[in-house]
Amino acid sequence: MFKLGEIKDKVIELIEAKFELKKLEIQEKAERGMAELIFSLGLIIFLAVILVFVLHFIAFGLNVWLGEPYGDVVILVFLLVSLIIIYIRKDDIKDMIRKTIEKELDAMDS
Repeated sequence: MFKLGEIKDKVIELIEAKFELKKLEIQEKAERGMAELIFSLGLIIFLAVILVFVLHFIAFGLNVWLGEPYGDVVILVFLLVSLIIIYIRKDDIKDMIRKTIEKELDAMDS
């Protein structure tokens, strides 16, 4: 009737196929994650360059309005205050980033 060797071979083939499928799913998730990371880093760099030019433009306008060094000083103070606020709230920011990453990973698993 049933050949035990055939059943064993089919079970092994099924296990190998499931393993290969899982491997391909993991590879696809890794590729999507890397593409998202590369895109995000490129976007962040582009936005940082835009921010530098916007701040330079604002400083130039403030220099014309307030006098030569004061526009640069205003921008410098603004950036230092921003840096201090970010440093003080670093734990909250790290938690927010961690939660966002966890949510994204959970969404990828679904």
